Amino acid sequence: MPSNRRDVEFKTLDDLSLKAWFYPAPSKGPCIIISHGFAGIRHHNLSHFAERFQAEGWNTLIYDNRNFGESEGLPRSEIDPTYQVRDYFDAFDFAASQPEVNSSRVAYWGTSLSGGNVICAAAVDRRIRAVVAQSPFVSGEIHTTPLAPMLPGIFANRSTVREGKSSMIVPVVPATLEEAESGRSPAILNTAEAFYFMQAMEKAGGEWKNEVTLQSMFNLMVHEPKRFIHRVAPTPLLMVVLENDITVETRAQLDMYRLALEPKQIHVIRDCGHFSIYGGGSGFDENIRIQIEFLRKNL
Repeated sequence: MPSNRRDVEFKTLDDLSLKAWFYPAPSKGPCIIISHGFAGIRHHNLSHFAERFQAEGWNTLIYDNRNFGESEGLPRSEIDPTYQVRDYFDAFDFAASQPEVNSSRVAYWGTSLSGGNVICAAAVDRRIRAVVAQSPFVSGEIHTTPLAPMLPGIFANRSTVREGKSSMIVPVVPATLEEAESGRSPAILNTAEAFYFMQAMEKAGGEWKNEVTLQSMFNLMVHEPKRFIHRVAPTPLLMVVLENDITVETRAQLDMYRLALEPKQIHVIRDCGHFSIYGGGSGFDENIRIQIEFLRKNL
């Protein structure tokens, strides 16, 4: 951890405090704004990216999404992409207020769910210079069919919440490897790959819980980054796609990329799954190299 990383926080439009780390550049320069993916927190290996960006002389802001980690927001552990997209705008305002940041040289960066969020944010925010979306969430429509068995419970749960009770909680990843390998886990990310990743992340610190509200799944079902991606242009877009992604299907990501307009760039990392590019190993090295090359050219 760099000794000059600062613990900071910023306010959202609806007056929540989002906790963040700010990695300052040695002189006034660009800034990359980062948030985590589905049910994650900022401790989940995002510092690996920030440290490499900082080594390039760039500022980086990494924050916990509302309702997660050390950030404020209720209900806890509830994902709402609509608000997460808007929170990028408030993150921009905070970053631009820092003396080290050149506000005309800012990029949005997202991974997995936040990879879809930055596509939606960049579709309307012309203040930014570039967008990086790695293994991005594509479409709630794609997930509607596999989530169909949950719909009766989701709508029943909405009635419960309306009555003032807490939402039902569902696990993010299986509790054990055996459960993951059985294929019968009730977890949302029901794979051994997800289990191993989150098991490793438990050692990274931070306030992470293996849970999301059931209403999170309803919120995701109406989230459609693919409907916004053509509006990102003329802001340069980089998509990093993983050849063996089963969490966000590789084919769906490639189909979404085809809807984007120029200027755009795609890079497919071979022999990697969804969780293989966050730190250490050849997957991360290739990933960060491509991102730095793209940002050098466009920031």
